[in-house]
Amino acid sequence: MATFRPHLARRSQLKSSESRRGKPRARANGEGSFYRRADGMWIGTVTMPDGSRPTVSSKSQKRAREKWHELQRQVEDGRPITSGRGITLERFLNQWANVTLKQRVAAGKLAESTRISYADHVRLHINPHIGGEQLTKLSPARLREWLLELQKKPSARQRKLKPGEDPPPVELLSARTVNYCHAVLRAALNSALKDELISRNVAELVEPPSGRSARGTALTAEEAEKLFSEAVNDRWGVLWLTILGLGLRRGEALSLRWEDVDLEAGVVNVGPSLQRLRGDVDQETGRRRGQLAVVKGKTDGSTASMAIPATLITVLKQHCKEQAVERLAAEYWADPGWVFTTHVGTPVEPRNANRSWTALCDRAGIVRPDGQRIRIHDLRHTAATWLHAAGLDMQGIKGALRHSRLATTSDIYTHLSAEVQRKAADSMDGALAKLGRVGAK
Repeated sequence: MATFRPHLARRSQLKSSESRRGKPRARANGEGSFYRRADGMWIGTVTMPDGSRPTVSSKSQKRAREKWHELQRQVEDGRPITSGRGITLERFLNQWANVTLKQRVAAGKLAESTRISYADHVRLHINPHIGGEQLTKLSPARLREWLLELQKKPSARQRKLKPGEDPPPVELLSARTVNYCHAVLRAALNSALKDELISRNVAELVEPPSGRSARGTALTAEEAEKLFSEAVNDRWGVLWLTILGLGLRRGEALSLRWEDVDLEAGVVNVGPSLQRLRGDVDQETGRRRGQLAVVKGKTDGSTASMAIPATLITVLKQHCKEQAVERLAAEYWADPGWVFTTHVGTPVEPRNANRSWTALCDRAGIVRPDGQRIRIHDLRHTAATWLHAAGLDMQGIKGALRHSRLATTSDIYTHLSAEVQRKAADSMDGALAKLGRVGAK
């Protein structure tokens, strides 16, 4: 007599049922399975329209189920299933800096100096701290920890001490540097988001730390008089007066060529900037291969035709004559086109201009109570302050300096009429006239 076996009967019933209904139902998009593997790992899968089945896993059943449900929600919402799993943040950032950013530079969408700056901050302040994190697992909490670490990090830029001077307290990274690092990471993660390596940009969820960076200060009337009295005997005295009189950035002044200056019409075309591009760090030597280059302005508003104050026109005419005499007396002159040059007609290195400026301030005895040095860029702040004191409104000043955020409440570019430009020049001329003549030596 045959023995009744229940499990065989159930299997027979199941097959009979399937034969009546046809083939088993295929899983719909977003469905999948959740099970425990033989090695103890919990596995969750979903079914994609193309038949692929992305998988999540965890030793914890609760964590695996959470990841599985998130995967299902991504499919239901039509969000892309990210492909960045297993990629570290450092690996992605290196690829972004060395490939993506270079492509943007080649396409004219990013300045080379900006690419180098981004790569430097990735190398110095991002990868050493959070580079080992998984790209897809980067969390807002970890980014907040990282920003706190940066706020406590010593700055590599330490001022050279004078003989007998006591070392100052250790200088930490500025708030501007920390915020800039956050902005670099946010830009990189936006690129990862576009490439569907991540499903969200966690840097957008984290506010950068508050804090005010050191702001530039304007020269007082007394400081300006002492400084430019000393500058009469300085080779680049006309350079400093030009920066002040036109409110230029250092690189804009150093990039000026005589073809940009019309002393008879009293106008100058400004915009490009002479910069020392630092180049990438050589992995073998650890040194950079930089080059001096004229870089175009960031925006259309950076380039403009400006009216020259009358006092500065007189000074520049004299400078042009003296430069011609020096050029004829020289055995070699590299390029007759630069307005400001070395003794052999080459453009002035920005860092050499910084050294010359520091020496001039020391000779003039310009010392601030807080020990803060006056920078070349503070001449630009001085120009804005003096124009305001002379009665030019903030919109006019913003346009005269080609600056988008001179007034913190407005970032609208202003196109100045010739009359407003001349008013700005006349206002500055009154201040320059009080400084007396500065000549090139």
